[in-house]
Amino acid sequence: MTAPAESGLPAGEIAAEIEAQRLQPEWSVVAVDESGVVRGRAMWWGRDASVPTALDVWDVDAQVPDRAKLAKALLDAGHEALASRGVSVPLPHTLRLPNDWRDQADVAVEVDLKTRCAAAAGLTLVNERLQFQWDRGQPLPPQPTSVVFESADDDAFLRLFAAAARGSLDVGTRRELESGSAEELARAEVDFYLASPGDRSWWRTAATTDGTLVGVAIPSATPTNRNVGFLAVLPEHRGRGYVDALLAFITRFHAAEGAPRITATTDAVNAPMAAAFRRAGYRCTETRVDLEAP
Repeated sequence: MTAPAESGLPAGEIAAEIEAQRLQPEWSVVAVDESGVVRGRAMWWGRDASVPTALDVWDVDAQVPDRAKLAKALLDAGHEALASRGVSVPLPHTLRLPNDWRDQADVAVEVDLKTRCAAAAGLTLVNERLQFQWDRGQPLPPQPTSVVFESADDDAFLRLFAAAARGSLDVGTRRELESGSAEELARAEVDFYLASPGDRSWWRTAATTDGTLVGVAIPSATPTNRNVGFLAVLPEHRGRGYVDALLAFITRFHAAEGAPRITATTDAVNAPMAAAFRRAGYRCTETRVDLEAP
């Protein structure tokens, strides 16, 4: 298959995900021509082999005359197959792009094609995010001295998640609050991080030395890397530099456990968080465009 402009997983990562059984044959569809040559593929991903949670690989041969038609047909066929297994569709998809993708005409065309086809299949919400990475060998951010980090029970974290949602710049958070309560969002967030590969014992509240709660720091992990996870400063304490302390705690926590890299994402519109990552020694490795259903 002649590769189009890069907008997804590299071949090596696809092979690794197949070997780990996070990409399954029964969650995949391919399009072949009359000669048996593969001209397109759509492959859904899951954290384990039990259920898919996202469309991970979605490619159409660059030589196909009507690439948009085939791209949409792959989604339709995949959704039909997944629905027959009881999977709720459509599942979200993320385009992985170079940071200067708008300056690369072929990549910009690919993004436009996939965004239009995804919308036609029900993935109408679009959000651009920045992927950051800290690598072992980079200087560590300074040890926080004005903030104390402590463990707490789930109820405490539920309250902090709900409180931190107010005034958030996070696009997903703002969308959820349009149709639900902060408490419902907090429950979903806590459940998400409980189900993530990171350990519950890593979670911390953040307070000043006089005991005033200022935020929450949840180091986490993906199936392949340690991850910043979730951090938030409570609304009444924003703008005072606490974000640097929270991020420093998470970064130093993972580094102390020997993590070779730490990954993180934030919305492109969340300029304060992106700036905090850069101050902490993270580099922006790629741009991601998330396509989701309402």
